[in-house]
Amino acid sequence: MMATIPKKYYLTAVAALLLVSGCAFYDNFTTYFNTYYNLERLMKESEEEFEWQDEKLRTTPRVFVPDPQIAEGTMKASETPPFLESFIISKQKLQPVAIKLDSIIIKGSKILSRHPNSAYVEGTLFNMAKSYFYRNEWLPSQIKCGELIDKFPMGDYSPDAHLLYSENLLIQRKFEAGKVMLSRTVDIAWLKERYDILSEAFNLQAELALYEKDMEGAVRPYKQAIAQTEDQEVKARWQVDLAALYYRMSEFDKAAFNFKKTHSYSPDYQAEFEAYLYEAMSLIRLGQKERALEILEDLESDGNNEEWLSYVYGGYMTKVRIYDPEEAWLLAQKHADTTYMMAPMINAVYFEKGMDYFVKDEFEQAKKYFARTRNMRSPVYKASERLYYYLNLWEQKQKEADPLLKQFETDGNLKADSRAYLAKTLFELGRVYDQLGKPIQSLEYYQKAIDVADSKNPETAKYLYVMSLAIRDDNRRASDSLMEIVAEQYSLTEYGSDAMMRMGYTKRFVIDSAAELYTSGRSLRSNGEYGFAIKQLLRVYYEFPKDDHAPKSLYLVGWIFEKDLVNIDSALYYYQLLIKEYPNTLYASDLGPAVDYLLTLRSGADMPDSLKPKQVAMPGSRPPVMPIHDPQLMQPPNGSKSPIDLDLDALQNAPGNMLDDAKKKVTDPNTFIPEIKTNLGIDPMKLFGGSDDDEDQKTEENEDDPDNKEIPEEEKNKEIEKKGEVPDSTKTKK
Repeated sequence: MMATIPKKYYLTAVAALLLVSGCAFYDNFTTYFNTYYNLERLMKESEEEFEWQDEKLRTTPRVFVPDPQIAEGTMKASETPPFLESFIISKQKLQPVAIKLDSIIIKGSKILSRHPNSAYVEGTLFNMAKSYFYRNEWLPSQIKCGELIDKFPMGDYSPDAHLLYSENLLIQRKFEAGKVMLSRTVDIAWLKERYDILSEAFNLQAELALYEKDMEGAVRPYKQAIAQTEDQEVKARWQVDLAALYYRMSEFDKAAFNFKKTHSYSPDYQAEFEAYLYEAMSLIRLGQKERALEILEDLESDGNNEEWLSYVYGGYMTKVRIYDPEEAWLLAQKHADTTYMMAPMINAVYFEKGMDYFVKDEFEQAKKYFARTRNMRSPVYKASERLYYYLNLWEQKQKEADPLLKQFETDGNLKADSRAYLAKTLFELGRVYDQLGKPIQSLEYYQKAIDVADSKNPETAKYLYVMSLAIRDDNRRASDSLMEIVAEQYSLTEYGSDAMMRMGYTKRFVIDSAAELYTSGRSLRSNGEYGFAIKQLLRVYYEFPKDDHAPKSLYLVGWIFEKDLVNIDSALYYYQLLIKEYPNTLYASDLGPAVDYLLTLRSGADMPDSLKPKQVAMPGSRPPVMPIHDPQLMQPPNGSKSPIDLDLDALQNAPGNMLDDAKKKVTDPNTFIPEIKTNLGIDPMKLFGGSDDDEDQKTEENEDDPDNKEIPEEEKNKEIEKKGEVPDSTKTKK
């Protein structure tokens, strides 16, 4: 027999229950009327302020355009994908409601801290997440969504929080995590029968797949959803969305079939209108004009479509644009401008007309239509804005480049600054064509920029580098050749550094001073790498012309040509360049007499007394280097534009290309020396310091390195006097 519970315990339990429920009721009551009510009111006012709710609840037909991303070009890694831009509130729209959103966050924080057990925590978290989202603060919004999902996984706001969480991830370009969250959004929306959330989630999945060029992945969610749902009206809505994807992908046969299939379900009035309209648009593009016009006429005659006649007329204009002559199009355009000004569907048709001109490279006509379609928010707004900007830039750069380019092509007579400006403008035109998706014209203008640019200008590195990348897929060999030029000739620029990295050059090839370049050139010469040695040494002259190593480098370049490559023509060119550029250096004074002597000898002019043989040579004087072959004109060997452009083969073949007449007369120094002895009665080798083997060897050892210059006689005598000895020059001669 059970024990009887005293009545007083029942009363105590009931009193405790009433107390607890009363506290909860009081907590919810005060939370709602003190804070939460105002929080929701501020959110509603904020969304109405920038017409967020109007956008979501709009009941007008949608506008679809086949492949509107055709001219979007390559996006930067930091740019927001186009299909997400509609979620971002601009600063102009945010400014009027900024204070209200701040107040929502403050009130929400109070509720979470003071009433953590009230019934309004879930709604508070969601409103705070939306406030952060509207303020473009993606991470705080994402955190609040995560808190809501963790605390209320099956709550009424859980599907909304999942969807908002997904949007935050996608805007931050966290695509893989966004895909996972979208999948979870679909699951919870199915479970809670939130078909509005399902539609938005499917749309995001499809847009993301299209963005990643996954066509099958775009339509798969809608196919699965249509197969799973039993709601005939929802089936019809998703069937229209599926057909619209095919239409946007320009698969018009599949689009027409799926639009027609919509009528087998129970579409609402808007879905039915969209299905008929875009079935007709698909048939027009497939060439089935008669059936398409029948559908458009039925839509036009239906009195219920009075507000949507601009969409029907857009269908007529599409037919005229594709099939009828230009005169018919102008009449249709005139009617549209007076009757349906700024209608979304007409705007889309104008965009396609602009694209017709754009594809045919009629940029001026295309620009006019893009100027019209960029002034209204629509599916083609982004593409119109971008195309108009680049076509405007194209027109501006063409006007700047045309007169200078014409002058350059006519006589090539441009000042250095004008030439640099022309090269830069041509390169920018190439970039514009690249952004417009015109690769052939882009390469053409890159090449023009390279042809016009001065090879000594560091900006040329950028032109060569971009050209190399542009042709890499089609001509890898030519691309590597251009990249090597950038790496070798412009290594101190940012493009040269990247080119060296791409070509696998090690860091020890990066030379950043005249001394290092000179040392590198000497080392390469010692290893027999004459071509690379010359390039390094000439870089000293071109990049550090005022450095003390510049004349030494030119001297060593001439020496390599004379002694190592036996190319006297090229050697003489650099010796003359040294005398011209650095006349007051020891190297110039040393080479001067020898160069003057040979030039006079080969010209046939009378030898001046200063160059005639002397009976007594100055003690300790250094035999000058005397090129033996005919020097002729002072110009770069082999007709090169710049000495730095020479390669090893060109250097070895230069004599035959430069001085054919001289080659006929003088081909070997051993045959030339007897000729001088016979005609002049002198021995040129003895004239400049003797010709025996020991003296030749001694001369080579001294001349092999410009640093081994012999000390002048006066300085030698001073050193000897310091030691207490008698200089040779003061001793009595026998």
